[in-house]
Amino acid sequence: MAAGAVAAMLVFTVGCADTGSAAPETTVDAGTPATSAAPADLKGLLTNPHEDPSQDEVLEFDFAQVAEKNLLAPPKGMAFTPDACVNYVTTGDAAGTPLQTAPAATIAGFNGRMQFNAASPVGKDHNLGHDNFFAQFVVELPEGPKLADMHKAALECSDGDITLDGKLAGKLTNVDHAAPALAGAETVGLVQRIIFAPPKDPAGTEILKRFYGSVDPDGGIDRIKHIVMVVLGDVFYYGIVSDAPTATKMAENFHRLATARGLA
Repeated sequence: MAAGAVAAMLVFTVGCADTGSAAPETTVDAGTPATSAAPADLKGLLTNPHEDPSQDEVLEFDFAQVAEKNLLAPPKGMAFTPDACVNYVTTGDAAGTPLQTAPAATIAGFNGRMQFNAASPVGKDHNLGHDNFFAQFVVELPEGPKLADMHKAALECSDGDITLDGKLAGKLTNVDHAAPALAGAETVGLVQRIIFAPPKDPAGTEILKRFYGSVDPDGGIDRIKHIVMVVLGDVFYYGIVSDAPTATKMAENFHRLATARGLA
């Protein structure tokens, strides 16, 4: 992410969690200040949400490095229909260009930072492992994040399709999930779920194992991730993780640090 994709935009597929969903909780404070001409200071706004951070190897990059390392790209061999299943985060321009598919020069030019732990599938050829993973980024979008448009686009994937290696077909869905109400901010929460039925042949099982590391006891795949998006003026935050409480904690941590820095 997830959402999912991480990549949702980042396509992350993670261990099962509570699949219940609720109406999104979007909050707006009319007092949000306009972004100044100077770039916002985004360093230190992304923090490890785990109770015991000593167990994590955490990596963080600015957006020039994100572009160079192609960290927003989905794993090779994964395809999605409709495109909005994963490409719903946009750069804020009038064309609604998805951030994930924007030219590298465009991504590199943004004031942004991305953080994830080694358990995350970010930057890997396949979504191997990702137990106890988290990933998040914050970016300043000069033309302003259009959160309502991103939310609408993500929900266009209410019955999406995912294909691995052009051979194995599964289902991908985005649904609303309650997001924390944060003063001076807009917030949206999503749950992204990917399901593959147990393959009918060993070759299909090997494809699933290559992408997901292992299969579920029934031989298929059922993976859920929680996604939270926060907007403060022209600053956009995106977090993705397997469980809802940690997603909320990530958003609250960002908001607390950003507010202390005067971004809200």
